[in-house]
Amino acid sequence: MRKYLIILLVALTAASCATLRAPAKLERFVDRVERNADRYRPYQWDRVNRQYEALLREYSANYRMYSIAEKQQAMAAIGRYHGILVDHGIKKGIGFLGGLGAYAGGLLDLLKQDVGAVSDFLQSVLGLKGNELNKWMNQLKNYAE
Repeated sequence: MRKYLIILLVALTAASCATLRAPAKLERFVDRVERNADRYRPYQWDRVNRQYEALLREYSANYRMYSIAEKQQAMAAIGRYHGILVDHGIKKGIGFLGGLGAYAGGLLDLLKQDVGAVSDFLQSVLGLKGNELNKWMNQLKNYAE
């Protein structure tokens, strides 16, 4: 009897020390990224994205073995991760646009005189094209008036 009890305790200990399943790993990973996103440098973002891709591959490889709750947990974590990336991209973009503040006065003066020159500037500096460029030009026109 004692032998069976020891085997049971060893089995329970081993089960409790088992590695996390991919959905839980994804959730913990995204929690960590969310806490540290504002402090990451570009090389750290590269590492984080590689880790995320590895977790996605692990999740995808074993997709059929997860319960519905685990799949929902993983999908929520994936959605949060992409939200963090969007938020980080917006903050980075705002910082870049803030650096263009020194050009704003000259751009507005030029806009009043030569819309084509401003369009060329926005295409070359910001890489804007098509509808995106038209949106910026309209916003600048409204601001200049």
